[in-house]
Amino acid sequence: MEKQVEELNNEGVRFFMNGNLVEAKSKYLEALKISPGHATTLNNLGMLYLQEKDFEKAEMYFLEANKEKDNPTYLLNLGHALANRNLLDQAEECYLKSIELNPNSLMAWKSLASLCQFRKKFSESVKIWENMIQNYSRDPYYKIQLAKDLIELTEYQYALNVLSQAARSEKYQELAWYYTAVIHLNSKNFGLAESAINKSLALKPDNEPFRILAATVYLSLSQLNQALFHWDYLLRMNENNHKIRTDKAVALLAHGYKGEALAELNLVISGDQENVKAV
Repeated sequence: MEKQVEELNNEGVRFFMNGNLVEAKSKYLEALKISPGHATTLNNLGMLYLQEKDFEKAEMYFLEANKEKDNPTYLLNLGHALANRNLLDQAEECYLKSIELNPNSLMAWKSLASLCQFRKKFSESVKIWENMIQNYSRDPYYKIQLAKDLIELTEYQYALNVLSQAARSEKYQELAWYYTAVIHLNSKNFGLAESAINKSLALKPDNEPFRILAATVYLSLSQLNQALFHWDYLLRMNENNHKIRTDKAVALLAHGYKGEALAELNLVISGDQENVKAV
């Protein structure tokens, strides 16, 4: 009987991995008819409902999987379901329990740090990212996340040091330069901000946040034409990007180009009657 349950569960996993959730669910439910308390299958069914964004059912199955004995993986998955239901205190508790059972789980640490980041508990998330980088992984992704939270705490020099390390790797290099530009812009070092954001754009020229930051930097440098260049680049990609067009119009108006500003605002209003800023 146990062998049959495992075979059905494994078939379900194969279907799940291939994106066939209907067949996967059928196999999992078939296995649970034979062995209702089979923890692995209960957890897998929870993962399926997590994929379907049915977070209440996912929570139910993760709880059932973890019923007999606390399992770090099941607790981690339960934390995901709870976080998606905005039950953040309970999610944090699950992540902490998972880490207590398996301190080497990079995913559990990452989930806890991301949750703290989402809750704007930046002092806590900084400590977690630091711990991960020092003890578990030097992946530049974690350095980027650490720098983001340091920026929130206005610890700019520390953040710059971290970003300098991250920029040595090709992976996420464009983000390292982007956040470097953010720091220099906030510090009113506009020339350094320009240099950094241009390095980001050299790597990802179609990235909207990069272009927006570049436009802001050039406005700070009193180079309206360069700011317009970046807004127009984005508008060529999406002429219905009303936010970009409105920002462009506001800048034109501030520099005395009333006719050009009005033309842009009319385009926004004609395409978005509810755009309050434009009206």
